[in-house]
Amino acid sequence: MSVAALRRQSKLYINKQVKITAKNGIIYTGKITKVDGKKLYLKVSSANDGKKVHTSFLPFVLPLVLFDLLVIALLETGPRRFI
Repeated sequence: MSVAALRRQSKLYINKQVKITAKNGIIYTGKITKVDGKKLYLKVSSANDGKKVHTSFLPFVLPLVLFDLLVIALLETGPRRFI
């Protein structure tokens, strides 16, 4: 996926809870606060590389480079309703 496509997708999820998988396998969970140029700013709630889990009681904003990301998935915050 191109950087421009990731930027467009990222902007759709601003202020929403997301799960992001980086190319190196690290999974980040948090809210996207800003998308600027080639960087995405994520208010991190946790990161998982398979061995360590990082959790912060004081959320911090982590800048991620868009071309290092594989997947951005929206996490549902409430129950799903089917019509």
